[in-house]
Amino acid sequence: MALAQILSACTPEEPERPETYGCTEMEAPRIEFGELLGLYRGMPTELLTDGYLEGVVISSDGEGNIFGSIYLQDRAQDPRYGVALKTDLVGSGALYPPGTRVRLFLDGLYLGKQDFGYAIGTVREVFGNPVLDRLPALATSQRLIPGCTDPVPVSPRAVYADGLDSTLVHTLVRIEDVEVAAEYKGKTYAEEGVETLVPLSGCTGTPLGLVNSGYADFRDQLLPGGSGAATGILLGKAPDYHLLLRYASDLEMTSPPCTERYPPVSSQHLLISEIADPDNEPGARFIEIYNSGESAIDLKGWSLLRYTNANTEPGRPADLSGMRIEPGSTLVFSADPDTFLATYGMSPDAVLPPNGPADSNGDDTLLLMDPFGEVVDIFGVPGEDGTGTTHEFEDGGAIRRPGVLKANPIFDPSEWLIYNDSGGNGTENQPKSAPGDFSPGSHPAGA
Repeated sequence: MALAQILSACTPEEPERPETYGCTEMEAPRIEFGELLGLYRGMPTELLTDGYLEGVVISSDGEGNIFGSIYLQDRAQDPRYGVALKTDLVGSGALYPPGTRVRLFLDGLYLGKQDFGYAIGTVREVFGNPVLDRLPALATSQRLIPGCTDPVPVSPRAVYADGLDSTLVHTLVRIEDVEVAAEYKGKTYAEEGVETLVPLSGCTGTPLGLVNSGYADFRDQLLPGGSGAATGILLGKAPDYHLLLRYASDLEMTSPPCTERYPPVSSQHLLISEIADPDNEPGARFIEIYNSGESAIDLKGWSLLRYTNANTEPGRPADLSGMRIEPGSTLVFSADPDTFLATYGMSPDAVLPPNGPADSNGDDTLLLMDPFGEVVDIFGVPGEDGTGTTHEFEDGGAIRRPGVLKANPIFDPSEWLIYNDSGGNGTENQPKSAPGDFSPGSHPAGA
C-alpha cells in the first residue's frame, strides 16, 4: 500500500506563519465533514464551493515520521470523520500543533482517497488519469487558517485491535493491549532512509502494522519488548490496518508481554450451537458457536476443524485467534459472506475458507479445539461418513438443544435436533430452507 508519509526528494518553499481567522463568524459557508465526504465520486473530485471545512489538527511532523500530510478530524473528542490534507509544507507541526482548530478553504481543491481514507489536495495527470497530489507549501498556509484560540487537548479514540473499523481511518486512535511481533522486538523502528512496516498484534491475536519512516528522529531507537498501547493515525482497511505514529512516545508498552498478561484459556462453556446446510442454497451454509458462561472468552489459540466424510484426518484448522465471544453471545462463521448476507440480511462474524468447517454438506464431523489441542466440543464421529447415521444433516441442519449449556468432547446425538432429507437413526426427515428455517446469531434458536 502506498503510504502518504514517504519522503519526497524535492525541497518545498518555506511559507510565512499563517494569519489566524479570528473569533468572528465568516461570510463563507461552513461545510460539514459528512457533507464534504459525500461529494466524492470514486476519483479525484473537484470541490466547486467557496466554503470552508473546520476541524482539529491531530498530526505532527515534529519528529519526522509524518511527511506530506496534515491530518484533521471533525472534533477533538469522539470524532466521526477524519481527512488528510496532502501538502508539501515542512514544519507543519510548528505552524499547526495538534489540537489547533483550523479552517480549510476548499474552492478549487480536490477530494480523493489516500491509504483507504479521504484526502484533499490538488490534482495532476498520470498517463491521462487524474491523481491526487500535494498542495504547495505556500498555498497550504494561505488556505489552512488557524483559529484564534490556543490548541485544545485531543483525546484519541480508545479501541482494541479487534474493534477497528473503516469509520476510524484518518482519525487519532489509541489501540489498547498490543505488542510488537516477537521477531521485531529489540530491533530498530526503521532502517535509515527506508519506510518500514513493523507487525503488531493485539493480545487477542488481531494483526495490524506500525508504519515507521526511515527519516524519523526515532528510527534508530529499539522497539519495546512488552505490551501496552499504541497511539497514532489509523490507515488502511480490514484486515490490514496500519498505525502511523506522531512521536516515539505514542508507543507505550511497559507492561509484560501479552502471553504473560493473557494466558490461553479453555472453557466448557464454549460449544457448537448450530450448523446449517440449507436445501435451497449451499452458499448459505454456516456454523455457529455459543458462550453459555458468564464471562467473555478470548479465542486466542482456539480452532474449528472438519473431518470430511470418512476421513480419519481433519482438514486445515480454522484459527479463531483475534476474536472474543461475550457471555450469552454467539459467533457465526460462513465460507460465502456475500451469499450469507443476501440470504440472512446480516454479515457473518468471520469468514472461513471454502470446504472448511463453515462449508459442510451434511455428512462431515465438526469439532471445536482449545488452545492446548484438546477437543472441547464435537458434532459427529471422526472417521465415519455421516450419511445415514445419527449425525447426518444433509440439506438440513443441526441445532443444539436449549438445555445443553456445556460442551461435550464425545458426540451425544441426544443433545441435538438434527434435520436432513432422509431421516432415520434419531434424525428428522425435514429438509430445511434458508433463511426461514435457521437462526444464525441467536441461541437458543429463535431467542
